[in-house]
Amino acid sequence: MSQAVLLWGEVLWDRFPDGPKLGGAPSNVAWHLGQAGAWAQLVSRVGDDEWGHRALTQLAPLVDISLVQVDRERATGEVTITLEDGEPRYHLVPGRAWEHLELTAAVRAAFADAGAFVYGTLAQRQAGGLAAWRRALSELPAGCLRVCDPNLRPADLSPQVLGEALSAADVIKLNERELTLVGAALGTADPLHVLLQKPRVVVVTRGAEGSTIYAEGRVLQIPGVAARPGGDHVGCGDAYLAILVHGALSGWSLEDTGAAASRWAAEVASHRGATPLFDEELVAALLEGDEASESDG
Repeated sequence: MSQAVLLWGEVLWDRFPDGPKLGGAPSNVAWHLGQAGAWAQLVSRVGDDEWGHRALTQLAPLVDISLVQVDRERATGEVTITLEDGEPRYHLVPGRAWEHLELTAAVRAAFADAGAFVYGTLAQRQAGGLAAWRRALSELPAGCLRVCDPNLRPADLSPQVLGEALSAADVIKLNERELTLVGAALGTADPLHVLLQKPRVVVVTRGAEGSTIYAEGRVLQIPGVAARPGGDHVGCGDAYLAILVHGALSGWSLEDTGAAASRWAAEVASHRGATPLFDEELVAALLEGDEASESDG
């Protein structure tokens, strides 16, 4: 049986001025993992309402939604989005179902097949969600890759929670702005140095300018890929992370993984919203490129 990727956190509807699109960082990552052919198990919580049912219906063809909880009291998550020069600006609507995610018996049972556990920081902003996440980390099996994408929102930034999330991770993915926020939150002028104090993979993304992968004492510069006009940048980092995790579990080299992640993120940036649907031919082209190949290890 293949290894599952467990995605812990929020499912949200992104309310764009021209209409809603499914979002939430863990949900976005799960979507793109599913498109890439991975086994993505989403651990989240939605309301027992129209938007919760819509989210599950939309995700189901690509994502294992058996671990998504249904909240009878709280509504499905949503965030209003405005675009400024193509960059998204977010406003979370508080008190929604995803903030009360629980570590259920079904989630615990899924740990046995988990090759990676992907998390951010938003789902830990309430005491109950923080406690459930801490228990989940403590119960993950040895060898399960712990992957953190902080997905920081300054208004919701807790230095303690952020420090815990980063400390627990084997892989950290963030963009340049988030790296600066991490430095401020941790009280250091050189956050990258702090993050690299333990053996791990750290990836810093810079959009169309590419990304840098720090791993095993190496520094890999991954060229950026230009997006086509007409899209936006919503979910591009989530798309990059999905392929980063997929490559890690598939045994790809870091170079091939980074290149595929850049291609995939650029394709997402060529569309509106975080979860465009790709056909099989496009998926193969994005993953394989001209040089991508699996390693022997």
